[in-house]
Amino acid sequence: MVVENISTRFQPEMPEAIIGNSSMLASVRKNGEIFKLFWPHIEYAQHLGRFWPGLRMAATEGESFTRWFHLNVWDSTQRYLENTNVLETTLSSVSHYIKVIQRDFVLPDRDILVRFYEIRNDGEKSEKVSFLLYCNFEIEESPLYDSAYFEPSNNSLIFYRRNIYMALAGAGYPLAGYHLGRRGTGSDPYQDASRGLLWGNSDNIRESSGSLAWDLGDLQQGQSKTFSLYLAAGHGKDSVMEHLTAATAKPGNEWLDNTVSYWQGWLGPRMQPCGIYAGYPTYKRSLLAIKLLTSKETGASIAAPEFDPYYLASGGYGYCWPRDSVYIAAAMDEAGYHDLAGQFYHFASSVQEKDGSWQQRYFTDGSAAPTWGKQIDQVGSVLWGYRHHYGLTRDGCFLEEVWPSLTAGAAYLSGNLEENGLPAPSYDLWEDLHAQATYSAASVYAGLRAASELAGIKNRLVEMERWGQAAAKVKEGILKRLWSPHYNRFIRGINRRTDRGSFEDARRKGGRAFSGRDATGLYETFWVGEDGRADAALLGLAFPFALLDPLDERMQATARSLEELLWNHHVGGLHRYEWDGYRDSNPWLLTTLWLAIYHCMTGNIKHAGALYEWAYKHANQHQLLPEQVDKNHGGPAWVMPLSWAHAMFILAHLALQGTLSIIQKGDVQA
Repeated sequence: MVVENISTRFQPEMPEAIIGNSSMLASVRKNGEIFKLFWPHIEYAQHLGRFWPGLRMAATEGESFTRWFHLNVWDSTQRYLENTNVLETTLSSVSHYIKVIQRDFVLPDRDILVRFYEIRNDGEKSEKVSFLLYCNFEIEESPLYDSAYFEPSNNSLIFYRRNIYMALAGAGYPLAGYHLGRRGTGSDPYQDASRGLLWGNSDNIRESSGSLAWDLGDLQQGQSKTFSLYLAAGHGKDSVMEHLTAATAKPGNEWLDNTVSYWQGWLGPRMQPCGIYAGYPTYKRSLLAIKLLTSKETGASIAAPEFDPYYLASGGYGYCWPRDSVYIAAAMDEAGYHDLAGQFYHFASSVQEKDGSWQQRYFTDGSAAPTWGKQIDQVGSVLWGYRHHYGLTRDGCFLEEVWPSLTAGAAYLSGNLEENGLPAPSYDLWEDLHAQATYSAASVYAGLRAASELAGIKNRLVEMERWGQAAAKVKEGILKRLWSPHYNRFIRGINRRTDRGSFEDARRKGGRAFSGRDATGLYETFWVGEDGRADAALLGLAFPFALLDPLDERMQATARSLEELLWNHHVGGLHRYEWDGYRDSNPWLLTTLWLAIYHCMTGNIKHAGALYEWAYKHANQHQLLPEQVDKNHGGPAWVMPLSWAHAMFILAHLALQGTLSIIQKGDVQA
């Protein structure tokens, strides 16, 4: 039986690579092991327990055991096939002259995961080879109430719970055995499958595990054989069996060719000229990754494949933040993928609250996700996004469809302005400051200005005037209240809220700590006055919200201050803000790319290019971008791939090419 270390089982783990089709999403380790499988939505639910294939070579007597591919009896290398989301892992046995090329992908138009294998004998003698699979599922993220059985009509294993069915089969060689049992008991087939013994038990209930074996026969010197595994998902027996029948009707290499053609075709027609070639692979990978992290059904993008579902080190990332998704939609719009961007904006309008606001985050089916408070920047960002999308597409039908949402959002923003001209306090961009934050105010300004401009296009002059005046009021409030002559830059915001924190935290942030500790030893702290910390989000004043010209002296002074105070002088990269305590306070990719875009706007192309280069040099081997870079050693540190980082890379790439419409052409000078 399989013995698991429960204490480490649920620890956050980022994937090395991802595959999928925008409704099924799988996370893959560096050694080719698939360890998470999300379906029917890319963020919910995660169904996989174990999915372990391996080979058993019977040529050497006394050493005949299954060499599971996830164990260290194989050396591995990995790559994506060029311009695709097909992942290739090459496995070389450390004890035999056997090489396995594993190509993993999900069919674009069917929820079927394919693992296509090429197995080659590079030795000087033949090997008798069997292919084995051990698997179990935690359907709907639960080990309870599942059942599994062997289906003799097509030699498959069927796992199900309620209306979620997972079916597994192989193709190409005769079935040599099967067994089903319960995980962690004597009937668990793992140990016996490791010895090549399967006893033929045909069903199980609760915590089901199963194994299948196929006889590949003799693998002669220099010979290669191919074998395919198929995992189909469906909402009932008939559905999943239909998928599995369709999958096994074609050889795996045909499905591989079709999927490669699909991805290359999706990417190809709208690709920009390569220009700055060194970052071009990361640009293409960014487009491909965002496609996988965007729901096929609704157009909602998740921040990242969920890796911390128990909230052990974060609040989770497998959700759609409207604010993040606006940056993603803007990037895809600018890259020419208007259909993807438009789909998100329709999703946004469909989930809007009755008062015109948006929740902090959503599941991709539109249901509200766990939240810790409202963020007014979500509203401003979406309205800005409506205007950006319309400006690029001139799609009158789109404008008519989102007009009710736009008017509700503009009314919400206008109704939540205070006497000082700033929006009412809410959580800021980074979601750890409840204040009248500068970035939030800039997004509200941009949202109101966007609404006013779209009202003018529709000849709705009353609304145009009303929202235009509200935008002007916010801009005046920002320039009066949030510019600090003392710091010679804009401040992070104005704090007005009771929080808990240490006395030192209060002093750092400009607050005042009242006496007395609570049971946790923390002071009750009343934040008053200015939060003067440098914050990379202040770049939003210029990009994308265009409240200030990037060459405005105040904006330039702010950008200089941010780079002086937030730059990591060890590995490079821009931190989020002073005294950022999240995940060891590493520099972030998206903030560094934000700075690169700003420097493009001011004409400092050389410096912008250096920041852009820093970003792709800290991607992983597949050019997937993390949220953060390790401040001591460089390289990915936390969350990967992060869709917002990929969006900012696309925007920075286009800015350096001089093709980013958000930047006025006259701003960029070589």
